[in-house]
Amino acid sequence: MRKAKASGQGAKGGRPPGGRALDEELARISREEASSAGEDLSDGQRGRIARGILDIFFNIWIRFAVDLGKELRMSPFQWDFVMYDGGKRYRFREGFNFPRIREMSLEEPAFPFRHTLKGELRSVGGRTYVRVGLVLEEGREYDRISTVVARTNYIIYNRPARGFTPKGLKAALAEPLRIWIRSQVRQDPTILWDFCHEKLRRG
Repeated sequence: MRKAKASGQGAKGGRPPGGRALDEELARISREEASSAGEDLSDGQRGRIARGILDIFFNIWIRFAVDLGKELRMSPFQWDFVMYDGGKRYRFREGFNFPRIREMSLEEPAFPFRHTLKGELRSVGGRTYVRVGLVLEEGREYDRISTVVARTNYIIYNRPARGFTPKGLKAALAEPLRIWIRSQVRQDPTILWDFCHEKLRRG
């Protein structure tokens, strides 16, 4: 006489009956809860915050291009949301969907170390925060033989989105941006690395 299969187990891999349906339901609930937890801002508020950050990032992009001759890689692509009117005048494209933007970045893709200024709107505990930081690829030489490359995040600005102001972000960016430009002018990335190690919090 054959033994019955253990209760609550399927024929393959021990998945209980209805396990797949339960997994799918839990995944759906998790997505819905995570989505609802992050909706403490209206589209209008999100759009204004995104415009404020992108305005600052675009002006940094201009400074690197004009003053240093270095074109940073921008996401979203700068000419998707900005129009050039001539005479050094720029304006936002009114049809651009600013409320959908959750992340934005300026990347220096220079070999062998990439440095990225990254901004994001992120939800934590049902509240939306604006976070801006530097993501650095750092290399250190040991015993004059090998170079170890590490990717590190440094926090420059982290505030509740409802309290965000472009003026506050500009103030927070002033010194890190000065050091980043200095490291570019002197072609010495350790200037930026050392500043971030000493002055900024990792995160």
